[in-house]
Amino acid sequence: MDEQRAILETYFPIASLITSIVGPKCEVVIHDIFNPEQSVIYLTNGHISGRKVGDGATDLVLKLLKGNLNQDQPFIANYIAEGPNGQKFRSSTYFIRNHKGELIGLMCINIDITQMKIAEEWIQHLLYGDSSVTPQVKEDPPEEKQVTEYLQGNVEDLLRHMIKTVLGKLDVTKDRLTSHEKQELVKALNNQGVFLLKGGVSEVARSLGISEPTVYRYLQKLK
Repeated sequence: MDEQRAILETYFPIASLITSIVGPKCEVVIHDIFNPEQSVIYLTNGHISGRKVGDGATDLVLKLLKGNLNQDQPFIANYIAEGPNGQKFRSSTYFIRNHKGELIGLMCINIDITQMKIAEEWIQHLLYGDSSVTPQVKEDPPEEKQVTEYLQGNVEDLLRHMIKTVLGKLDVTKDRLTSHEKQELVKALNNQGVFLLKGGVSEVARSLGISEPTVYRYLQKLK
C-alpha cells in the first residue's frame, strides 16, 4: 500500500464516526483526487446520493483539480449540493493532505436537507401566509463566489450536467454559435475540469455540434 492510500484510509473510521453521530441522513465520502473517474474509495450511507465505492468525482472535485478553488484553506463548509434526483444537501469538505502538505484527497460530508426545506416553506407559509408582509431574506453572494456541488457518481451523467449548466447560460442555440463562441465555451468547460474525464472531448463535441479534432484544436489554443 502506498503512503497516499494509507493516509486516506486513516479517515475511514472518522467518516463512520461522523455518520454515527449525525444519523442516517448524513453521507460521508472519501475521494482520492488522483483518480477522478473512480475517486470514491469509501462512503457511508451512499443510498442518499445513489453513489458507491468506485464511482467518479463530482464537479467540485474537478474544479479543485483545475485549481479553481482556494486550496490553502483546511476546509470549505456549509455550501449547497444537489443530488441526481433533485435532493438538496448541506455539504462541507475537508482537504486531506500528505506529510508535505500536498492535497491528496477530500472528505465530504453531505446532510440531506430536502425534507427540511419542504418543512421550512410550510412554516414560512404558516407564519406569513400570502400577505405582502414577508420576512427579510439575506441575499446570496454573487454566483461566481458560491460553492456548489452535484453529487453524481456516474461520469457520463456528470459530464452531461456540467455541459448543460454551461450551455444553459447562453442566449442562443448551439446551431447559432459562432466559432469564437464555441472556443469560449470549450475554454469555460476546460476550466470546469470537464476534460479531466474520459469521454469529455466526445461529449463536448456532440453537445456543440463540432468534431472531436476541432475540440482538440480549441484546447491546443488554450496552452
